[in-house]
Amino acid sequence: MPRRPTETESGVPLWLIPQVVFQWIQKAGEELDWIRVRRTNHHFYLISVRTRPVKREFGRRAAAEAA
Repeated sequence: MPRRPTETESGVPLWLIPQVVFQWIQKAGEELDWIRVRRTNHHFYLISVRTRPVKREFGRRAAAEAA
């Protein structure tokens, strides 16, 4: 199975990093593989996010428990 492409957000100021990371955690949920924060210039950062598919058996079980 091919990997999903890494999604990036560039030009994020230092004071917005926690909010952007929180939004990605909410958006990706269990599919989140990793988040990388890298300083680009001055006080701006590049945030890279990689997600992975959750195995079907675990996805169904989580959906059944939520219902």
